[in-house]
Amino acid sequence: MKNSIRSIRFFSLCMFLFLIINITSFCQDEVDKLHKEALVWDCHNDLVYRVLYEKLDIGVRLPAGHVDIPRLKEGQVDVQTVALFVQNFLYPDKCAQQAFQLIEAMKKAIDKNADSVELARTGADVERIVKAGKIAMPLAIEGGHAIEDDLELLRKFHSLGVSSMTITHNISHGWADSSGDKPRWGGLNELGRKVVKEMNRIGMIIDISHVSDETFFDVMETTEDPVIASHSGCRTLNPHHRNMSDKMLRVLGDNGGVIGIVFVLPFLTPEYNKAMGDLIAISQPWFRKTPSVEDLDARIAIEHLRAGQDWPMENLPTIDDVLDHIDHAVKIAGVDHVGLGADMYPRTPSPVGIRGAQDYPNITRGLKKRGYADEDIAKILGGNFLRVWKTVTN
Repeated sequence: MKNSIRSIRFFSLCMFLFLIINITSFCQDEVDKLHKEALVWDCHNDLVYRVLYEKLDIGVRLPAGHVDIPRLKEGQVDVQTVALFVQNFLYPDKCAQQAFQLIEAMKKAIDKNADSVELARTGADVERIVKAGKIAMPLAIEGGHAIEDDLELLRKFHSLGVSSMTITHNISHGWADSSGDKPRWGGLNELGRKVVKEMNRIGMIIDISHVSDETFFDVMETTEDPVIASHSGCRTLNPHHRNMSDKMLRVLGDNGGVIGIVFVLPFLTPEYNKAMGDLIAISQPWFRKTPSVEDLDARIAIEHLRAGQDWPMENLPTIDDVLDHIDHAVKIAGVDHVGLGADMYPRTPSPVGIRGAQDYPNITRGLKKRGYADEDIAKILGGNFLRVWKTVTN
């Protein structure tokens, strides 16, 4: 009798485990299918710096780093916006030169890997390229100082295929204030408003990541088109100057725009932000040596290669912190106004659970686990950015 009871219990346990395994497998299959069918768009990455300054071939899987074509394919990323970051110290009259170098280098890299990737200028381009089974790569100028206060340079960059531009990086320049610098204008000045209107006219997407709060609200009063924050977080969760307040998120939602939730560790949690600040304070004397390098190309290379040289390695933010920022942005701005803008720089640590572009399916799993509907997950993964690109670009 005891043996029979034991057999029944054993059989029941086996059946229970069998059901659990099959249910888990079914759920995983459903998530994998959802991720594969969705348009996955990362709205910010500095991949071009590896191309220009390290001479690396993005068509092969690199020994380290977050993004290359094999990793993008593994993560089933359909669209990778490539940021053309122009060093702040090149302002006022040496910015455009670097921007042109970055554009040329990235176009050559795309042409070299034409079987896998293609430059995307418009939303229609994105749809066509992805439908053809390739990865779409829009180009974005990072830092409005790149135009050297000249609208003709803005138009030139656009004609070369640049589809978006951040109004500032970390300096307040000739027409707009940055969140990372002292204000010069109290937001946008008259030239800044002309830049916004000209970007509207030519169909170029305005990116308000990095701008001061005053600049943000001036942009929102001036623009006739939806804007993006390509790589920012939520200030309520971490009061970093690069993150957006709830008021800003509401206005962004009313504008029809989209925030791309950033993966940069100090932007995610206040604990890590403090640790990073403490580390920078200790190492500041070394950082001050760099401006003594007179050769600008050498200085740029040094700035790039030192990135991530020494980061705090305790209490690393995780994928759950990324998901928390997504949750908050959805709560405040609405699910139609949230996307992904990782800004995973080649030499910096990424959140635990996201080694690089290959781990984007983990975002889909996390959103599914948090109860998001499939159609809302698809919007966050890339559908929202596609809507803005189709609305603005031409």
